[in-house]
Amino acid sequence: MKTILAFLLLVLTAGAVLAQGAQFSALGYVAPVPKQWQAQPPASNFRLAQYRVPGAAGDAESVVFHFGKGQGGTVAANIQRWKSQFVSADGKSVEPKTQVLTIDQLPVTLVELNGTYARGVGTGPQGDAKPNQTLLVAVIEAPEGNVTFQLHGPRETVAANRKSFEAMVRGFRKQR
Repeated sequence: MKTILAFLLLVLTAGAVLAQGAQFSALGYVAPVPKQWQAQPPASNFRLAQYRVPGAAGDAESVVFHFGKGQGGTVAANIQRWKSQFVSADGKSVEPKTQVLTIDQLPVTLVELNGTYARGVGTGPQGDAKPNQTLLVAVIEAPEGNVTFQLHGPRETVAANRKSFEAMVRGFRKQR
């Protein structure tokens, strides 16, 4: 019951702020939302927010995940799972590009993968693989549990929205 109430509170809070088009807000944190991104109802209770990201090469999707404190796996385990969902054009494994930084005194790991992407939940890929895809991820290690921002879709659309995604992540702050 406590989990359901917490989820409803998160959805209502995030929904009210997203309707304004200016900020994402959940778990006592805020972040700016790019103006061109279109808020959508989250497809699962682990999604704090979900956006359609329009692009000439096809739409991308941005999602903000939170599984709870101590849930959702380690950063390293998630990187391995995301890596397992990508292959290069010649079918070989793709190495993720990673960077570690600090935002609002919280450790953040940035991850990028490019190639043919079979997005999945759990241990590996599921569904049809799509070529020329990019996945950008920022895992923010908050005291309330990891908050994971993802942007995935056609390489060109993600590239055109990289700065917006980075601004959203870098703007993640404790609500004051």
